[in-house]
Amino acid sequence: MKFLVRLSCCLLGIFLSTTALGDELELAVNGVEGVLLENVEARTQIFRIAGNTRLSRRRLEQMVADAELQAAAALRPFGYYDAKVSSELISTGDRNWRIVLNVEKGPPVIITDYEITVTGDGREDSGLQEWRGNWPLVTGQIINQATWEELKDTALRLCSAHGYLNAKFIQQEIRLDLVNNQASLVLTLDTGMQALMGTIVFNQDSVTPVVLENLPRFTEGQPYDEWLLEQFRLDLWRTGYFENIEVVEERRLEEVPPRVNLVLNMEERKRNTYQGGIGYGTDTGIRAQAMWTRHLLSTRGDSLDVGIGWQQVRNELQFRTNYRQPRTVAARQYWTAELAFRTQRQKFKVRPGDIVEDSVTIAEGNVYDYSFRPGWLIVRGLDEGRQQIHEHWFVEFLKETNSFSPVEPGPDAKPMARLEEEERETVSEPSENLSVGVSWDWPSVRGNGFETMGRRHRAHIFTSNTAWGSDFDFSQVYVSSAWITNWSKRWKLLLRGEVGYSNADVLERTTEADGKLIRLSVTELPYLYRFKAGGSQSVRGYGFEDLSNNNVGSNNIITGSAELEYRFLEKWSAAAFFDVGNAFNDWDRMKLRKGVGVGIRWYSIAGPIRLDVANAIDEPGNPWRIHFTIGTPLL
Repeated sequence: MKFLVRLSCCLLGIFLSTTALGDELELAVNGVEGVLLENVEARTQIFRIAGNTRLSRRRLEQMVADAELQAAAALRPFGYYDAKVSSELISTGDRNWRIVLNVEKGPPVIITDYEITVTGDGREDSGLQEWRGNWPLVTGQIINQATWEELKDTALRLCSAHGYLNAKFIQQEIRLDLVNNQASLVLTLDTGMQALMGTIVFNQDSVTPVVLENLPRFTEGQPYDEWLLEQFRLDLWRTGYFENIEVVEERRLEEVPPRVNLVLNMEERKRNTYQGGIGYGTDTGIRAQAMWTRHLLSTRGDSLDVGIGWQQVRNELQFRTNYRQPRTVAARQYWTAELAFRTQRQKFKVRPGDIVEDSVTIAEGNVYDYSFRPGWLIVRGLDEGRQQIHEHWFVEFLKETNSFSPVEPGPDAKPMARLEEEERETVSEPSENLSVGVSWDWPSVRGNGFETMGRRHRAHIFTSNTAWGSDFDFSQVYVSSAWITNWSKRWKLLLRGEVGYSNADVLERTTEADGKLIRLSVTELPYLYRFKAGGSQSVRGYGFEDLSNNNVGSNNIITGSAELEYRFLEKWSAAAFFDVGNAFNDWDRMKLRKGVGVGIRWYSIAGPIRLDVANAIDEPGNPWRIHFTIGTPLL
């Protein structure tokens, strides 16, 4: 036993002494930089030794020679075929060495002519035409084999994405004349025939097959499109019925024309989802919400959402439930129904002149809205399915009551005391109205974080009439648009605007308080449909929904915004903006308010967090206001 212990210790000592006596070899490269340096270092990395090997003099000299050869070879892909590499072997300590490679690139090989050709059915494809038109390896440029290979890979990816699944290069040559340091390029891409979409098999038993038949944005026989396939998978996920969606492509490329059949394997997701959250914003104060979703009520594919939310500003409480059932027609359509209740605290204000800060509250109370909206949703495809418009036809019954009453006696109560009985009823009159209308939502947003770009257009039109039992006659038209355009990796421009018009009757009165004339302008439009401006998503520099007639909403609205954003760190950017707009009853007395300011953005996992400081240009003293929001402006 003692002998084994001594033997083990002896072997361990020999191992440690051998390791300690190993050679160390490092390399340094002079004469090149950037990608050239990176490639030289990558090719010579194998010659680095970190103290675990003993090198003979002969082996050391051979490694130096091999390092020279590898360094010269590392420059050839970048057009330097006549590089000269010399070396120095320097001792840096006991059995420590450094190889210093001195690189002279020599003259580069220059492209003298090139011929890039696309044949086959895809020769007119816009993506391939752009690829060919932007070809960077042109006459006078240094040949770069890495770029050459990247360009070929890009072309094949484009072909695959657009359905040319048999695409291949039938000619690909780099003809080198190393005597004169010249090169000519010949590249011929044959796309072959474009593949078509084939049959679809849904492997699932959660819903009846007809529910899914109209879900794809493409039809059998339509050209294959990789992007549409990805959207198809996302659309299946958005139904809420399935999880673990697997799309299997059965490519039959030998057929004429080639076809791609799809087999979808899907697992039913849990039928119930519960969500909740709490947050804060300058427009809302503290806010909280909770939602229950029943993704699948039956095999008909119908679903139900139930949600409740509260926010501190105006003590607003909302309850909403939505039902949706797919229609069994040859289009993507749904029956819908929405039942909602909302209550919020409103203050009726007056002011002498046009200064918002001079407003005086003369009455306040809660507004209660009860609504039921059955409808019919049509999802219309545009641009061969690449974009979609959600068109929603509806009938809405709205019952509205309120508890407005004058404020407690005092200086602020005087104006209310002078209102006639008719005027008081206009402020607090309950109503029931039945409206019919249609709305459109056209989103087209892609990317995430700072790279988010696209547009979103929304519009609606509806009307109510005493002829079918409503208390008031009115109609409303509304259009809004938002755009995000990225100029580069650092700059982008955000534009948004909205216009709304209502033809509801307006009570116009003038009353006197403390010797000052005060104008009252109150629309008969129900509170739920009235327009208000001001706040983080409207005209910054002004309070949340502070811009309207008497603080209780208006018939019309116009707002616009332009914002320039600059990214100074990966997830941080700065912004400068100009906002303009107002909500009003009388077009002849329309006065658009302006706000200007700066802000900072942090693109977090939860979405962009925006902090703005804005100046109300049209208010006395030009007051400043802070705005804080979370979320992409397009959404």
